[in-house]
Amino acid sequence: MRVASVLLLAVLASFSAADDPSKPHDHQGKLDKFKLGPPPALSSSERAAVDAGKTVSKTVPVEGGARALAVFDVAAPPAVVWACINDLPAYPRMVPGVHATKVYGGGTRGGVKTTLVTWTLKLLGYSVTYHLEFQHSPSASAAAFALDYSRNSDIDDTVGYWHVAPRNGGSSSRVTYSAALLLKGWFPKPVVDFLLSTTLGRATQWVATEAATRLRKEGTSAAPSHGRRCTGVWPFRRCAPPPAPPPPPPPPP
Repeated sequence: MRVASVLLLAVLASFSAADDPSKPHDHQGKLDKFKLGPPPALSSSERAAVDAGKTVSKTVPVEGGARALAVFDVAAPPAVVWACINDLPAYPRMVPGVHATKVYGGGTRGGVKTTLVTWTLKLLGYSVTYHLEFQHSPSASAAAFALDYSRNSDIDDTVGYWHVAPRNGGSSSRVTYSAALLLKGWFPKPVVDFLLSTTLGRATQWVATEAATRLRKEGTSAAPSHGRRCTGVWPFRRCAPPPAPPPPPPPPP
């Protein structure tokens, strides 16, 4: 652990002057960007695992970084899950390791909302700052992000993807998160693992926790059905009309 900390401090010290929003990044993208569309299909065994309440996750090392994928269910409607994912200013509170986020631009075009945001991670007293372009398409129920290459960032490149699908009549959600990260220069594995735990490895933890917190604060626990057939979680809960009362008994002869 001590060796990993020393290595991390030594490597992150080189980041201190790298971030410069007044200068463009030194390239226009090395990683393939994600498209705003459906997620990759799961195998039958992976789908069965998620259906059983487990998280399917993979982390694949690549030269200079890693790729990660996680698929998991959240006990909250998609609207609540998206409210968490899109609340970029609240990430320092929601996601451990994120020290600050600052929105500096954006807009909406063709039904896709773009947000430009600066992220700062605090790692053992050192800061790692990078600038992202985050896009959300409500119609595709997907979001994608990549570096804003008009600004120089401390990391070499990153791309990512979110998808949220309704489950159980809309009362819960299936979340797919995928991301890739490239670091500048060579990094020993302990340093890569430390950074990945902050940038790639926490999606399965904070989303479910934050969604549950918002449901409690907003009083969105399941409302009583009063004998009606209902689906979803209030206020997204929908109930069929109550059954008609039985007809009165026929009059005596």
